Amino acid sequence: MDTKTKIVLLLNLIFVVILLTWPIINAPKIQINLDRETVPLGGKLEVRATFPSVPSSAKLYVVDLELNKTVYTLNLKPAKEVSAKLYIEEGKYRIGHYVIKIKAMLDGSSIEGEDFFNVFGGSPLNLTLRVEKPEIDAFINVTSKKQYAEVNDEVRAKVTMNGEPVKDVKLLALTLGRNATVTDVVYTNASGEGIISWKANVTDNETYSVIVQAVKPGHPIASGEVQIKVNVRKGS
Repeated sequence: MDTKTKIVLLLNLIFVVILLTWPIINAPKIQINLDRETVPLGGKLEVRATFPSVPSSAKLYVVDLELNKTVYTLNLKPAKEVSAKLYIEEGKYRIGHYVIKIKAMLDGSSIEGEDFFNVFGGSPLNLTLRVEKPEIDAFINVTSKKQYAEVNDEVRAKVTMNGEPVKDVKLLALTLGRNATVTDVVYTNASGEGIISWKANVTDNETYSVIVQAVKPGHPIASGEVQIKVNVRKGS
């Protein structure tokens, strides 16, 4: 095959490729605009979409790119321009990369558009702790075989974020002091509250510390500490 024939074949091939791809290149597109590229957990994202003309139907999809999982769908009203607010709810979204896809039917043909955004860590958690009995009086009978007193208490924790209670926060607790134990894992309820049980076998006056950490994925860890003072009186 001479050079001239090769050139002709190559030009024909290019022409065929152009004919095949031209409809795709010139297909009507959906323009998507996001009010931000990064959104915190618990935040909001505004989406605006413009169609070449009024579609007969349109649907929005939010896809977690790392999991390749659709986390949210929304049917859009038939209009040339539409807007929607997405609430980046914890539990539904996680820290990572997402794509917004909009698919529509226009004059009997399917068209689509897409744009991307990232979700990053949420606001700090606020942890408050309260001891049910900050000071406990205990008695040990010196004539008894059991030379210690059993005492117990409760540490009440409340977790908020931006002034609102936060549910399902993991509370990790430990206690410092001799012969004392504490519920090591508790989860907050819908009111953002959790109760940590504490108990100890005491032999002398002692002040115990209870340290609590509030943990929720996507948020900085919040920590707090309270003291429980035990006064021991011995007698017969």
